[in-house]
Amino acid sequence: MGKNFKHYQALDGLVTSALLALYCTMSQKGGFWTTQRRNEQLVKFIKPTLKKVQFATCKNEIRAMIGIGRRATGNLEQKLWEVNAMNLAYRARFTPADELYIMLNALYEQHQFSSMLENAEEAMEIDTLYMKAKSVENGFDADNNQIKPLTVAVKTQRLDTLIQAVQANGVYRVDIDSVDEQQVNHLLLHRISSPPANEGITRSQAPSLDTVNSHDETFA
Repeated sequence: MGKNFKHYQALDGLVTSALLALYCTMSQKGGFWTTQRRNEQLVKFIKPTLKKVQFATCKNEIRAMIGIGRRATGNLEQKLWEVNAMNLAYRARFTPADELYIMLNALYEQHQFSSMLENAEEAMEIDTLYMKAKSVENGFDADNNQIKPLTVAVKTQRLDTLIQAVQANGVYRVDIDSVDEQQVNHLLLHRISSPPANEGITRSQAPSLDTVNSHDETFA
């Protein structure tokens, strides 16, 4: 799910940030905001993201958003809410195996802990999580639900940081099984709950959408 997830992650972050920025600005400045004024504010926020590396996977969508926002009959706010709904539907299809990938990806991007399958012929690298292929295979059922704790080996001076990061959203619990003579930490990764259904913006956070047009826009 690597490429698709990167695209989802970038687009979801952009849409959520753009809507929150719009509503914060509306709250601060007050008054009635027409569709045109909302479009202008959203385009002002979204346009600079074209040059940001983290949004490289969704440049086509960004250009389409800007086009909608500049169109006389366009309603970019409405389109962003439609994209937000699609992102939530995509997120709802994630399996526990997908969510493990997401967690490991976040560990690398936010805390520089990489992860890989263990290879007995290669030396362990610092701050790298190693998992046995057999442990991963036996840890999930046919529907990709985690049914057993996963064994993880890591050599690090930042064990507390690692454990706090893994346990941050309440989905996983980490137990320290043992520490061997090479100072390798052997951990057990338990799945204890499901992630929150929606960590992004919800429609209830939006001001009144009385000015939303009834016609449909698409990213074409």
